[in-house]
Amino acid sequence: MSQDNDAAESQTQAQSESPIPILTLSRSIIRPFHVHDAPSIACEANNPLIARWMRNLFPHPYALSDAESWISIATTRLPLRDFAIARPDGTYVGGIGLKPLADVESRTMEIGYWLGEAHWGAGIMTEAVVAFSRWSFEAIPELLRLEAGVFGGNEGSMAVLRKAGYTYEGRRRNAVFKNGDVLDFHMFGLLREECLGSQQN
Repeated sequence: MSQDNDAAESQTQAQSESPIPILTLSRSIIRPFHVHDAPSIACEANNPLIARWMRNLFPHPYALSDAESWISIATTRLPLRDFAIARPDGTYVGGIGLKPLADVESRTMEIGYWLGEAHWGAGIMTEAVVAFSRWSFEAIPELLRLEAGVFGGNEGSMAVLRKAGYTYEGRRRNAVFKNGDVLDFHMFGLLREECLGSQQN
């Protein structure tokens, strides 16, 4: 009986241990995903106000099984490029990651992010994008450029990028068809020297 209790306690302890953060910030930590994030991801992501600004690969409705599948992908695709954003107390609040481009754009990566609605307006995402952008350039020496595309109407995300030092580079007209709406696609970019140079002063 005691052996069963010891095994159960060890399993519970393993499940409760969070991965080591790559960044510890004043408003959040950024760390690899863990299996225990699945219920929180499903809860935060199952929101039409989030899904409306995401590519269709982001499920809606967003089920627990979707969260479990995403965690499996994010934790086995090496090197790690996708991370959880959590409150300092460990509460999961959103995600941030990089998508490598290819061919002549092989030294560019697309940054993507989202944050649960209950956590909007607290400065969490701006701080995360600033720190994660710097981390990306420092961790990936060959990386020359980060870029982000934002659907027309998503003023909050555009404000985050501007505050994080990204330059507005133009508008791709009628480039997005989402939920029956035709939207523009607004492009932002950040260069290695802009990020590291400005933050080293």
